Amino acid sequence: MQRIRTTDKERMKQLYYTGVTEEKLQYVYEYRNILFDLVEPVVNELYDDIKKVEVLRELIQQHSTFERLKETQRRYLRECFEATIDDSYIQKRYTIGQVHSRIGLSLSWYLATYTRYADILYKYISQVLPEQATTILLTIQAIFSFDMQLTLEAYKASEVDKAAHPLRWELERLRQMNGFTKTDLKHLEQFSGYISFCIDSIIDQFDHAFTYRLGSEPYYSFIAKDKYLVYIRNFLLQFFQEKVYEDLESYFLIIRDWSRLIIERGYPESLFHIAAESVCEALKKVFLTKEYLHDRHIVQYIHSFERFSKFTLAIMSEIIRPYLFLRDFDFLDIYAYEISTIDFGRLTWIDDKMRRLLRTLGIHEENPIGRRCYELLHNRTVPCSGCPILEQTDEPLLVTLRNDQGTSYYKIRSLPQTKIFELSRALLVIQDVTKESKVMFDTLERLLQLAEYRDDDTKNHVHRIGRLSGMLARLAGCDEQFVSQIEIAAKFHDIGKVGIPDYILNKPGKLTKEEWESMKTHVLIGHQILANLDLPVIQMAANIARTHHEWWNGEGYPNGLKEEDIPLEGRIVAIVDVFDALLSKRIYKDAFPPEKVKEILLDGRGKQFDPKLIDLFLAMWNEFLIARERLQ
Repeated sequence: MQRIRTTDKERMKQLYYTGVTEEKLQYVYEYRNILFDLVEPVVNELYDDIKKVEVLRELIQQHSTFERLKETQRRYLRECFEATIDDSYIQKRYTIGQVHSRIGLSLSWYLATYTRYADILYKYISQVLPEQATTILLTIQAIFSFDMQLTLEAYKASEVDKAAHPLRWELERLRQMNGFTKTDLKHLEQFSGYISFCIDSIIDQFDHAFTYRLGSEPYYSFIAKDKYLVYIRNFLLQFFQEKVYEDLESYFLIIRDWSRLIIERGYPESLFHIAAESVCEALKKVFLTKEYLHDRHIVQYIHSFERFSKFTLAIMSEIIRPYLFLRDFDFLDIYAYEISTIDFGRLTWIDDKMRRLLRTLGIHEENPIGRRCYELLHNRTVPCSGCPILEQTDEPLLVTLRNDQGTSYYKIRSLPQTKIFELSRALLVIQDVTKESKVMFDTLERLLQLAEYRDDDTKNHVHRIGRLSGMLARLAGCDEQFVSQIEIAAKFHDIGKVGIPDYILNKPGKLTKEEWESMKTHVLIGHQILANLDLPVIQMAANIARTHHEWWNGEGYPNGLKEEDIPLEGRIVAIVDVFDALLSKRIYKDAFPPEKVKEILLDGRGKQFDPKLIDLFLAMWNEFLIARERLQ
């Protein structure tokens, strides 16, 4: 009898390349009865090892049980010892790969179990069949290799499908989490005719249940009862007649629209819970009667509908939770808006506080919905660099917004949502950090003034460095946010000089070796002053303070960084700092003529300075000289 029974030519090729042959399978088959006795101890040892791996243990506990999986594994091992590969065997292996991919088991872990499997098998087989052990194990490993190829195919197909239909995958995950099964879907289909046939009775019972549950709640301000009953009737008819429940993606659009009533129009969430409970009660009143109890499946149908209702409410809860948080914590100093991630940046919702903020900022839009957030808020034609949605980061974006009252600082961050809603929407909040930002900047400005007071050369130098750094950053192709930040941040590059003794700072002659080592510590002092302040622009200033004396070739200080290990802002300030310092008169030197400064900078190309930045700087040499002259 043939042991390979597939008719698929591609599968035959795979079997051939993985070393699975008729002869090898026949050899294993002849010893199958002896091998069957090894199934139990082999599987037990394999799962004892798996239990030791926390990530695998948690995954199994979440989706199954060890006993169920061990039984599946026993069947698989018996099939391997039966040594028969047919289309059914191939489909089972492929399906198992799909299941493991769906539940989130890492492919590397899945394939690693095969290696451990082979080690355990050899130990047990060599005890009972010492002479045949090697040949049998080589055949089993060949079968494993073939199975692993099927697994790889299944994982790849699943990933492609997941990328093509992310909403379907997320809904499937939620369906499994809420215990709504595929059997329940079949029950809904079998129940659909009953519901359509009895729709008038169902609506009558729904009316009674719904009215009773509403009680004295003031929900009628949200709904016109007669129209609502018509809506429920039409919804149930169309939902079951057209089998909308079979296409969860289409059904999600309905749930999303219901959710918008809560988010945008202030409908109480409890109204939807009452409606779901009332429909379930109406079904019980209509169908749990003598007329229908002869059908033993009716109770199953009703239970499936109840699970479907809970699944629906669970999705709604996932969608609206962050919006209700904003509503409940309205006293927080934050403003919220929502954008489309499909039509990126298009405003789809804003809260009342955000409307007031827009007016405060001098933005008087009658209806901002539909505008791009970056156009409306930041006067940009393209999305903001650093946008937490585009960057997929939890780090806030610090923005500076100006109006007649002056400058205000805001942090924009994304608010975590259910992944299912993030596929099309993103919820952002703006936090006003003007007060804390001004306190930080005021404190730093005073430190900067102290440094200027103690070192007169520093006074105008730091302001020139800010503007010149912004010019070079723009020339290097940096975005406007980077440019505006470096113009501020570069001013603090030498703030650490507040920690250097006066006799060193203002010494007219050459510093001793010890004095020079003390002077070099200003970069670390500056970094320590700035590093713990929670503003992106100050974090940039901390980087500049620490790295603007690093050299491109690694011979700088304090850490001997080289090339692009030095942050871009540090490389930019390194050039303009030397440029301005050489052109300035200092207590220990006269100002250098421009041509000499140009020669020194060019000599430092690829040694002290980033060669690309130096080339750009020297290409616009006259413009930088003129700008510096204007800033004197």
